[in-house]
Amino acid sequence: MKHMTIDALEKRLVEALKSVDAHGDVAPAHFHDPMTMLLRENVVRNNLVRWDDVRGRYVLTGTGRRRISQGNRAPGAVVSFRNRGVVSSGVPHRKSANAGLKE
Repeated sequence: MKHMTIDALEKRLVEALKSVDAHGDVAPAHFHDPMTMLLRENVVRNNLVRWDDVRGRYVLTGTGRRRISQGNRAPGAVVSFRNRGVVSSGVPHRKSANAGLKE
């Protein structure tokens, strides 16, 4: 039950961040629902958005953009990547302890 609640809150947060990206705020300025106001306060406090004086609207920070991209993945999803030291057999290549030593 708690996991479902956290997922729902995360989904709402990601949707709010997408709204900021598209429209400049989590909801229209005249919308004063307490939950929306709390959401707006939380995204500012968590450095997910910032006010841009030149544009006169909220804009996403790098942290906010990463949060959106993380929200699009399924919870607990494994993201694959390859290290530079991985050889074709899939076993990482390690240097011996004496490889860098000179006598």
